[in-house]
Amino acid sequence: MKSSFAALAAITLAALTGCTQGTPGGPGTAAKDPAYGQTDDTFNLSVPVLSSNLHQGAQKEATIGIKRAENFDEDVVLTFADVPKGVTVEPISPVIKHGDTDAKITFKAENGAALGDFKVKVTGHPTKGRDAQIEFKLTIAAKDMEAEQAMHDGNVVSIIGNKLVMTSKEDGEHSHTMTADAKLTLDGTACNADDLKPGTRIRVTTQGADKSVVNRIEGLDKNLDFASL
Repeated sequence: MKSSFAALAAITLAALTGCTQGTPGGPGTAAKDPAYGQTDDTFNLSVPVLSSNLHQGAQKEATIGIKRAENFDEDVVLTFADVPKGVTVEPISPVIKHGDTDAKITFKAENGAALGDFKVKVTGHPTKGRDAQIEFKLTIAAKDMEAEQAMHDGNVVSIIGNKLVMTSKEDGEHSHTMTADAKLTLDGTACNADDLKPGTRIRVTTQGADKSVVNRIEGLDKNLDFASL
């Protein structure tokens, strides 16, 4: 009876872990698999078991782990395929160094990112040997229109590319990243970033949990009040 219970437990454990293991990589994959444990000179990637939820217009950090077998001590480059439309992964090709146990990545979803459940294919490419693969479950949900908005007043220090540096009495000098669809106005009229000169009085609007990301900048030159008031 005890042996039957032990066998059932082993089968159940294998069922729970096997679906998230993916396929191993490394030089040792050419060898015959051992009766138990991990083949020498191989590695496996690991991802969260449950699907990670990401709202349109938001971003989320995730961790890709690595389990190294004996004698495997190589750098592993990660690449991503089947990423949903409107979603990007940063960095594009992160590296798990030989002394590290994981790599941090960030999924960023545009406002119009495709909705639904997806399986992002994660590939780990070692210096030598076969690649390892695993699937990262990602769910893209509709934009949270009730996400908290915050406004900050101050003055432009500089705008270079999508990076805004501003200064305010409360927070001193600090920086923000502008979204690709950020709305810029000057005295209530649409403008370009070049029109917001250093010293221009501005109000920036951030949305969601990441207050360093700006989706609206209102500048004042001649008008006394912001357009949103």
